[in-house]
Amino acid sequence: MARRDSKSWRRSRTLSTAFLFDSPAKGPAALFKLRLRTVALPTLVALAFVVCLVLLRASPSGSAAPPLASLAANKAAAAAEHPNFDFDAHLGQHEALHRVLGEDDDDAAAGEGADDDEPVTADDGGDDGDSDDAEDETDKRDGGLPSRRPGTSLAQPFLPFTCDGCSSASPLHPSPPICSKYRSSAPTPASSTVPSDARSSALHPDILDHSVLFAGTGAEVRRVLKRAMRSSLYAAKRAREGTEEDAHKAEDEEPFRILVLGGSVSNCRGVDPNTACWHAHVLRWFQQILPMEGDRDLVPVQPSLLVPAAAPRPLPIVEGRERAKRAKRSSMPGAPADDAAAVSAPPVLAKRAVPATHKQQQKKKKKKKPKAKTVKSGSGKSRRRPSTKLINGSKSATGSAFFAYCFDEEMTLRRKNVDWGLGPDLVILETGVNDVWPGGERATRDFEKLLRTLRSLPSKPAVIALEAASLLLASTASMSSNAEYDHLPAAHFYDVPVLSAKQALFGSVAGLSPSDPTADPSSSPNSPVSKIDDLFLPDLHHPNERGHELLADVLISFLEQQACLAQSELLTVADARIRASSSRLSTSAASEDAAHRVDPSLDFSPRKAEAVRPLPARSLFTPFAFDKKGRKKEEWWELPPPRCIQVGNAKTSTEPVKNRGWSKLAWARDKQYLVADEPGASVTFRVEVGQGGTVMADWLHSRFYDLGDVAVYLDGDRSKAAKLAGYWDLGWSIGVPTEVFTGVAAGPHEVTFEVLAASESSHPSRKTNFRLIGLITT
Repeated sequence: MARRDSKSWRRSRTLSTAFLFDSPAKGPAALFKLRLRTVALPTLVALAFVVCLVLLRASPSGSAAPPLASLAANKAAAAAEHPNFDFDAHLGQHEALHRVLGEDDDDAAAGEGADDDEPVTADDGGDDGDSDDAEDETDKRDGGLPSRRPGTSLAQPFLPFTCDGCSSASPLHPSPPICSKYRSSAPTPASSTVPSDARSSALHPDILDHSVLFAGTGAEVRRVLKRAMRSSLYAAKRAREGTEEDAHKAEDEEPFRILVLGGSVSNCRGVDPNTACWHAHVLRWFQQILPMEGDRDLVPVQPSLLVPAAAPRPLPIVEGRERAKRAKRSSMPGAPADDAAAVSAPPVLAKRAVPATHKQQQKKKKKKKPKAKTVKSGSGKSRRRPSTKLINGSKSATGSAFFAYCFDEEMTLRRKNVDWGLGPDLVILETGVNDVWPGGERATRDFEKLLRTLRSLPSKPAVIALEAASLLLASTASMSSNAEYDHLPAAHFYDVPVLSAKQALFGSVAGLSPSDPTADPSSSPNSPVSKIDDLFLPDLHHPNERGHELLADVLISFLEQQACLAQSELLTVADARIRASSSRLSTSAASEDAAHRVDPSLDFSPRKAEAVRPLPARSLFTPFAFDKKGRKKEEWWELPPPRCIQVGNAKTSTEPVKNRGWSKLAWARDKQYLVADEPGASVTFRVEVGQGGTVMADWLHSRFYDLGDVAVYLDGDRSKAAKLAGYWDLGWSIGVPTEVFTGVAAGPHEVTFEVLAASESSHPSRKTNFRLIGLITT
């Protein structure tokens, strides 16, 4: 048995040896498989270990995660590059920050513009050859300038707020963008631990985004904003160099003029025009964001009425005492039931003051307005310091049609009281409320004429349409009936942005955030806005102080967006200049800091070289014309020059040639009429009709003031008289220039207005009063 097993073993050994060594094909393959099974696992483990070592060696700083302190230091250093524009106050903050962080100027410059989402690695001073080569190439490319992150700017941003989004205020950004006020104003749910009396406004956090009905390219707005930026940077430069007392005014350095055209909203009906009106907020923004040397009569800073700062919750004992005091005061005769209710009660319009007599006016001492400060230049000549100036050209109860035809007349009558200079740089139109009638194509035509008139001014201003809201109109007309929709075609045609408070409040997204269904509406009595009514005066037609603040925020938010884009364009120009001149720069910290600033004399285009958007050759309503070869013909559309007579204005130089029973009435500073109430009273004006062949009249439409009708006729021909009705059954009062006669032969004509009898009056009570505003011919 053992012998048999021995033979079997020798036979199998012989066969396996022959298989492995004698067979050239099968032997080595089997041996390879046997060896692979023995060394496979250890080899793979060793190979993985080697790969890990190679990756660790190639990663910078051993792939160590940056400490949080280093990230915060880099972000703070990057933020330190943004001056707060308090003319050099940011330098002290800049130096103090680096003393705390222990960093030098190069490290701060390297951290500028770092993306918050991009990881920042700390340099451990290693001898990584790849990293050193990259730094050498960057230094060589920048001419020895401090290395910066790819895609960041070499020049320092100069706006005092960050353009990276809606951030809160900080020592380095003392002026947060206006959108941050609304982003932090979302209502607090009732289940939250935040005290109810510390909750923010109920306004929708995205209300400003939905207010932009048409943004356009914004190129014209950025172009004129750069004018204000240039003058502001000149002021900052002179303040740093200490040369503001003897420096000449630089070329193209002019005051920045803002012209406001609108109705009673822009005329600040029911609010303080110097502090609470919407354009006072806008003027304050310019004075704070782009300050100039000549800025005076600064608009005082006021706390927000829309989103107030949350007050700390009082201690229970103090709260109980205050509740007892309120109960005691409410029990007094004539006192309201609750102080909070008295605070939240809507304001009541003050009664209109009775005009003083001429003798009383003579007794009053006239206060002289302080003149703009002047400084002596090196040659002994004085120069006026540039400033931001607001020209309020608004006129109550008027819309786009009035300014389209009477702009020159209106500005001529007011020009003695305003600093007109070269003309406006920025024009803000607020005509959406009064243009609701007659609306339609006529409103579009009038708005286009106004846009073309303004864009044709020698100062080449930018125009923004700011549409106010009226709760009265919103409750009586649909969204499609709003005048701002009639403005859109012309706004698109002339690239004019349209910003709408109506769209924000009454559009597809509600102006108020949806409230918690389980919340008690009376749980937050200190909230300034809990319903739409809180934004309007008791007439529900004109905004109150809160409504004016919202209207201003709509415009300021858009201006901030365009200012950030304009700053980015200027930084691009400054970067190219810095790179081109980097080889000639000194290495001292002072010269390097100056070299990285946007230079108002080098980085701005001269005023004469500004890229102004050209006016369209044709009108919005002009059909395309083609010649015989099928090529489009561009025939320049010229507006017929209007001749406007404000017949009731005390400053007008045109007097009637015949007058029986009509007299001037100054109902308000901007509401001046020629009035009559006796049937048969007539007044005649001699006018000059141009090639347009049109005679227009402007009169007050209202259901108040006992308004009746008049007959108007040309050259004494009463048989062809037209009837004008002063009464209508609508809740607002406006005047709209309306065509009365067309196809009139060019030349002099006489226009007569005659009050009709009570039997012919359209007034329900047969009243006969009539208020004539103006007479227009083209």
